[in-house]
Amino acid sequence: MLCFSPIGVASAQRQVAVQEGPLYRTEGSHITIWCNVSGYQEPSEQNFQWSIYLPSAPEREVQIVSTMDSSFPYAIYTQRVRSGKIYVERVQGNSALLHITDLQARDAGEYECHTPNTEDRYFGSYSAKMNLVVIPDSLQTTAIPQTLHKVEQDPLELTCEVATETFQHSHLSVAWLRQRGGEEPVEVISLSRDFVLHSSSEYAQRQSLGEVRLDKLGSTTFRLTVFHLQPSDQGEFYCEAAEWIQDPDGSWYAMTRKRSEGTVVNIQPTDNEFTVRLETEKRLYTVGDPVEFKCILEAQNIPDRYFAVSWAFNSSLIASMGPNAVPVLNSEFTHREAKGQLKVAKESDSVFVLKIYHLRQEDSGKYNCRVTEREKTVTGEFIDKESKRPKNIPIIVLPIKSSISVEVASNASVILEGENLHFSCSIRTAGRPQGRFSVIWQLVDRQNRRSNIMWLDRDGTMQPGASYWERSSFGGVQMEQVQPNSFSLGIFNSRKEDEGQYECHVTEWVRAVDGEWQIVGERRASTPISITALEMGFAVTAISRTPGVTYSDSFDLQCIIKPHYPARVPVSVTWRFQPVGTVEFHDLVTFTRDGGVQWGDRSSSFRTRTAIEKAESSNNVRLSISRASDTEAGKYQCVAELWRRNYNNTWTRLAERTSNLLEIRVLQPGEGLGVTCACSGR
Repeated sequence: MLCFSPIGVASAQRQVAVQEGPLYRTEGSHITIWCNVSGYQEPSEQNFQWSIYLPSAPEREVQIVSTMDSSFPYAIYTQRVRSGKIYVERVQGNSALLHITDLQARDAGEYECHTPNTEDRYFGSYSAKMNLVVIPDSLQTTAIPQTLHKVEQDPLELTCEVATETFQHSHLSVAWLRQRGGEEPVEVISLSRDFVLHSSSEYAQRQSLGEVRLDKLGSTTFRLTVFHLQPSDQGEFYCEAAEWIQDPDGSWYAMTRKRSEGTVVNIQPTDNEFTVRLETEKRLYTVGDPVEFKCILEAQNIPDRYFAVSWAFNSSLIASMGPNAVPVLNSEFTHREAKGQLKVAKESDSVFVLKIYHLRQEDSGKYNCRVTEREKTVTGEFIDKESKRPKNIPIIVLPIKSSISVEVASNASVILEGENLHFSCSIRTAGRPQGRFSVIWQLVDRQNRRSNIMWLDRDGTMQPGASYWERSSFGGVQMEQVQPNSFSLGIFNSRKEDEGQYECHVTEWVRAVDGEWQIVGERRASTPISITALEMGFAVTAISRTPGVTYSDSFDLQCIIKPHYPARVPVSVTWRFQPVGTVEFHDLVTFTRDGGVQWGDRSSSFRTRTAIEKAESSNNVRLSISRASDTEAGKYQCVAELWRRNYNNTWTRLAERTSNLLEIRVLQPGEGLGVTCACSGR
């Protein structure tokens, strides 16, 4: 294990720690030795230098490798460092591992890990030492290479010799493995260094039943026994041994591993082979039809053998049945079996059946059965021998044919924003309706996004879609079942975003034999709606029909609104005035969106001599000023605002337009007069 110490504060004492020795390692192995430094301030990444003191010259330092100096190694180590056979791996800024990939006998000695000082003074230790002992790799693992031909149920015995001449106290672990072709080896059985037997999942059950054994004969012989071979045991068997030594820190380390030559075992199956086929009457059904699947087993001596059967639908388990012929159903199908809608049974020793008495549309899919031969052990337990399954049988369950058609109509295909929309959805049937209808009104917008407006389920419960919930609560969206086969939708005070394709989606439901509702048909129809935005073409122009203004004369100004909006569309108009010699406009008078008149704060001089009126047939507003004087000379401009009243009685300003400027000069009688129009309306 690596011991990582956090970087200390400035006043801490530097401390270098190295892996505790002595370590015993074998020639040719890959070794790692860790080194940590703590108690320094900066930098966070420290450097490490490794040296060795050989037993032949214990006082002489031989430099091996450094993280900061590529020229650090002595000649004896230079080539191994350059080729990557010796290197330092940084684990953290204050921790590193020395790697020696191909350990040699001459690598034995006392190793020193040194960390150069990075402070402005020396305080603490800067190196630490440990001993490495390199011992010969004396582990021997041998077995006789051979090829054996066996028959299913035959026993198999193989032996392996494992020996070592290591003087140090060590433990051995031995494992028998089986390999087929390029597949990963499978552990048959192993004896750990702590004398514990273990098998992989493929052999664990057989080991627990005593069918697979590993015995130690004498001091060096390890025998594998498989009492009843199965076809799946075919392959190459070999043994693998490892020699373990306990390091000073208490952990165990595998110094070396060796594997023996293999024995190829070929297994001839007996006449216990069996085949399975799956049959059903047809592949195409209608909702409510019955179906029966037969899983037929063909084998010799079936009554004297043990078989288990499982049924699957789209690879999901329906039911299983052991040699006792008692079916166990998956929870999803248990309630259908309890209602008498489904049955799993053993019809004879060789025929197993799955019956569904009332098919649903969701029963469409692939069905299959799997037959597993099982072997009864001397303890009365069953173990699996071999499984087989035939090809899937797909079936299609068609819905009960629906005879309905749907028609959608609307009060208009093109409307002005704010007008109401009314739709009708009529369901026509070729005969008497078979069940109930659920209806969904949907809007598909210009970006092809679909949203639910309102829907009515088959039980008569009506509910708005998520994005129409609030609008519906204020009565802005309404759905109604006018007649049993007729449904209406109303969109009140329409908005531009209501534009799109309005679709009526009708689903026909019938009650099945088991009392559950099933879909028998779906139809939909739609109609397009185009909505012209109120602000499209919205413009305002200021005009004066007064040919000339002299003192005491009257003059008229008109604010012309286009296009011609209906009276329900609220428009507010404000006349603004900039007196001669000033730079600011101020509001003179406003004809509000609700038909009121509101005078500006600085209009007192106008009010007694000014009249404002709005045409009944349009939004045009006329301003009439009598007895003109110097006070009325200046620039006039009108500003129009287009409003929309929302479903929740709030107001939204859709657009604002400003007219051109009208300049009015008031002159003494007899002087020339002109009305200047700066046509710059926006």
